[in-house]
Amino acid sequence: MAGAMTLQVLTDTGLAIDEQAVSVIAPGEVGYLGILRNHAPLVTTLIPGTLTWQRPDGTRHQRRMTEGLLEISKNQLTILTRSVSDVPPASHTT
Repeated sequence: MAGAMTLQVLTDTGLAIDEQAVSVIAPGEVGYLGILRNHAPLVTTLIPGTLTWQRPDGTRHQRRMTEGLLEISKNQLTILTRSVSDVPPASHTT
């Protein structure tokens, strides 16, 4: 798909996420790391935090993740981590 990159997240139990994304924000060691299509090749470590990505249709998705590794090369973004889980809904107090 033009304008998108492939996002794959691999965990101890297998492939957890396999989607097309136009942007990805991952929790890096020194702050959150933003990735867009045609990003320079990179390998870096990640810390526990929220992984956010936007699909080509504009929808945004989030998952909590444990520490791991991120590699981006030729519009293929791969994250290796122990586990990912749903982000709990925000609680609202009135």
